[in-house]
Amino acid sequence: MKPNTSQSGSAKLKLTPQLAIYSLLCIACATAPLLLGWSREWQRPAIWLMVVLGYRWLEQAGYSPRRTAGQRKGEWLFYAIYLGFSGSILLPAVEFAFIQRPVSLLLSATGVVLAALGAWSRHLSVKTIGEHFSTHVEVRPGHELVDSGIMSFIRHPGYTGAMLFTLGGALVLQSYYSLLYVCLFYWPLLFIRIVIEERELSANLAGYSEYRKRTKRLIPFVF
Repeated sequence: MKPNTSQSGSAKLKLTPQLAIYSLLCIACATAPLLLGWSREWQRPAIWLMVVLGYRWLEQAGYSPRRTAGQRKGEWLFYAIYLGFSGSILLPAVEFAFIQRPVSLLLSATGVVLAALGAWSRHLSVKTIGEHFSTHVEVRPGHELVDSGIMSFIRHPGYTGAMLFTLGGALVLQSYYSLLYVCLFYWPLLFIRIVIEERELSANLAGYSEYRKRTKRLIPFVF
């Protein structure tokens, strides 16, 4: 299959309704401690929420959507994952502020590295797929298989990025209850979506079945 070169290099940053909501929410939560004179425990969560905002803008920077929509499958998952991701970024901040724990610099540093890798993996995924990228499970008219760049190693680098980013956030803030939420609620939703997505792409996208045989799902050379 040929690599996607149609619009991936000409993506323009666009303020979508979803991005606008995330931006306003993150800015409001991050500035509230300063405006209301809250305790220092809110400073690190505030910084984390601004990092989340940067993550969303970085993702949007690589997005060049195609206007023609396809037949969508598992639409309920779109809203469930949206809710799951929102909880995965907000709950660690709230937990850190209200539950006092000793802060491990090693865990925080590990979380920063994981979150950075996740954000970059997500960005590469969106940029590489280009106009064929969609937040929904769908095969659009003229849809082509993209197997270049990071997509030549794993089939779902965007989901890998989201998982690393949410795991990193929980570790940065040492929010262990939130980590359970991430692992037991948000990640299973991503796995369900992967199953539905691969089933639809195998049935409707030429070459995808062969592509599955020579690549891994989430971790290069492993899984």
